[in-house]
Amino acid sequence: MRASRLALVAVALILAVACSSGSSTTSTTPTSSKKTLVVGAVLEPPTLDVTANAAAGIAEALRDNVYEGLVRTDPKGKILPQLARSYDISADGRTVTFHLVSARWHDGSPFTAADVKFSWERAMDKATTPPNPHRDYWAPVDAITVVDDHTVKVALKQYSDSWLFHMAQGSAAILSPKSIAADKDTPVGTGPFRFSRWNRGDSIVLVRNENYWGPKAPLQQVTFKYITDANAMNNALTAGDVDAISAVTGPEQLAAFSSSKGFKVLEGKPSGKIIVAMNNGSGATKDLKVRQAISYALDRKAFIDGVYLGHATAIGTHAVPNDSEPYYLDLTGTYKPDRARARQLLSEAGFASGLSLRLSLPPPAYARRGGEILASQLAEVGIKVQTESVEFPLWLDKVFGKANYDLTIINHVEPRDIGNYGNSKYYWRYDNPQVADQLSRADAEPDAKKRNDLYGQAEKQISQDAVNVWVMSPDSLAVIKSSLKGYPESRIAPSIYLGQAYFG
Repeated sequence: MRASRLALVAVALILAVACSSGSSTTSTTPTSSKKTLVVGAVLEPPTLDVTANAAAGIAEALRDNVYEGLVRTDPKGKILPQLARSYDISADGRTVTFHLVSARWHDGSPFTAADVKFSWERAMDKATTPPNPHRDYWAPVDAITVVDDHTVKVALKQYSDSWLFHMAQGSAAILSPKSIAADKDTPVGTGPFRFSRWNRGDSIVLVRNENYWGPKAPLQQVTFKYITDANAMNNALTAGDVDAISAVTGPEQLAAFSSSKGFKVLEGKPSGKIIVAMNNGSGATKDLKVRQAISYALDRKAFIDGVYLGHATAIGTHAVPNDSEPYYLDLTGTYKPDRARARQLLSEAGFASGLSLRLSLPPPAYARRGGEILASQLAEVGIKVQTESVEFPLWLDKVFGKANYDLTIINHVEPRDIGNYGNSKYYWRYDNPQVADQLSRADAEPDAKKRNDLYGQAEKQISQDAVNVWVMSPDSLAVIKSSLKGYPESRIAPSIYLGQAYFG
């Protein structure tokens, strides 16, 4: 049994190494008929240091364009080489050796293996200020060794199914020790675009890196234009003020774009988890029966129809049905809409005469529209919602940082982030050692079936514990001008890689 298991692991690792030798860029650079691209986006980053904050907007604009990692993911979640031209994985999966490209930072200094060691040890360090938002990604790491300027070796404490995948995410980008202090305002990377300027409250402008280590980007300039209102965003695309909508939040106008030859609607697999997050650590939502009552009160179909006009998939746990999360289970049946049961549970929790909860809503349309639906549904079971609309920096500070909230609506866009349920200090303050152990053992399990079984146990438990209400996974929706080529057809991770985008 043991030999057979190791053989299966070895085969999987050989396949992984074989995949790692592929190139992450095309060998030729197409000519672009238009030299500038304006991408309409919703959430402006609160900082430009991708390793210092959990806001997805940082990685959306800067990861893979300005900052790079040793690896990245393609639109389907496949791991591709980036600053590592290739990598080797030992037979037991516990040693990964990266062979690096010859590259230079945007300030002209050479990129070396020492920069990798600096970046990742800084991410692991508890004393780093501000801390890396995903320091847990490096929990499996035992040591990072510089073999030579173009080779770095990572020793893991144990096999980790998610570690390499997580190294393709925004917070695992490689940063230069020389620029680290200024990256929050003027980021320096190795990517196909250089940072030009940040017009706070409006846009971020990138320009082509003429000294890029790989094929040059066809575009000379990329601007991320921030527009929070869905109608204003759609109007900007129609008027030609933007060339692409990175994430459609006003799907009611998709039909108009679909019927126009000048635009192309991109609809990919479900991505992200839109949840009604609940504070498990304080207030009325600390009570399991209150959380269960809220779960029974919510009708997912009303959210999907009212917010995304059907362009979403209902989910019942913290996973989505796409290739990046093979442990997905359909647990939407755990809490089917049942107002009578919701009222009963509230009564058992001591709130027979009613309950008032604070609902904190960040700017995206899915949150603001979803907040109206949630307030209406909860009112029907005796829960009054006090809604506050907050800008995203305040949401990050108050809700994500300090857990000063009862309810919130947010889209968790980072893939394979179920491990957060093993962190009792995460903003929903869920503390269950059994689940933490299951998640830890799942990541360390080389056998795919056993691994997914462990993840499944954790999913069922967090669902039964009604940690949050998992509402839906929206389809990856974007609209671009028809002449725009090489734009990501769909996205699993937040990054919008534009190194191959051009106008035909």
